[in-house]
Amino acid sequence: MQIRFSIIFIHRNNLHNIQNAVDSVISSMKANDEIIIVDNNSIDDSMIQLKKTKGMKIISNECNSGFGYAANQGMSIARGKYYLICNNDIKLFKNTLDLFEKYLEKDNSAGLIGPQMISPNGDYMNSYGYRNPSFFSQLDLIGRPIKNKAVKNFSQVGILRGACLAVNRGMVNDLGAYDEDFFFYHEETEWCVRINRSKKWKVMFAPEIKITHIGGASTEKLFINSRIEFFRSRLLFWKKIFPKYQVIFLYIFNFTKLLFDFSFYLMLTIFTLGLLKKFKRKMLDRIAVIAWLILGQPESWGLPNKCNKVSSS
Repeated sequence: MQIRFSIIFIHRNNLHNIQNAVDSVISSMKANDEIIIVDNNSIDDSMIQLKKTKGMKIISNECNSGFGYAANQGMSIARGKYYLICNNDIKLFKNTLDLFEKYLEKDNSAGLIGPQMISPNGDYMNSYGYRNPSFFSQLDLIGRPIKNKAVKNFSQVGILRGACLAVNRGMVNDLGAYDEDFFFYHEETEWCVRINRSKKWKVMFAPEIKITHIGGASTEKLFINSRIEFFRSRLLFWKKIFPKYQVIFLYIFNFTKLLFDFSFYLMLTIFTLGLLKKFKRKMLDRIAVIAWLILGQPESWGLPNKCNKVSSS
């Protein structure tokens, strides 16, 4: 039997989220779909409980291998014509997989398709970037005000948020999977850039397809660590897609911006006697990243329990 979708969950901790996610996928599946869970060394009992659910393939990593590497592990054993790569904090609606299939069949050049994400309280979340990342878009304070164009129909876009992506297996065979140099953050952005630059494949956004996404579930308790990891991935992203002279300018500009932000939020924290947590949090965020940069970007800083450097399989 030809497998239609291989639904691949990247998981680490939080039994409640992954159970809800799997249940929602099961309600959207057909007999010719399969579920694969790649567990990045969960330290709770989520995998003990999930292994009781029949019919799922499970890969258990002995350390936290990162998102892209784990997704590639899932795709390496997947049998589907298409992949659906998911965070463990999403929920699908009953017709989600059928809609993804409709659009993948509609445009054979669609390498990735992203849905409109909705928060648990019903708010629409930022799910795509209409333009491709550019030198100017990476300049904090200058790039951020650039307005994202509203997309109301199935359309090609620059980048997608990677919480739930429908993937054409043919594109992966042609251009390759996630770049495993990224541990967490920016791995889907680099993939989108690579796909759009190929001219053969496209990154598409389908606003008709909606999923629920909690967001930040895996890093909420590790905010400072996650900010360091974000900046590490951002630096790597710059090195991979921009000329060296632009990377140097981006580094200097954004480092200066970090210093300015730290001074600004430090003054606000002092002025408010530290009573407003949002100012204090932003101040700590900036000083942690600044310290990481000044100390030579130590590998041990960032998200915890990472595997030693793994090579592509």
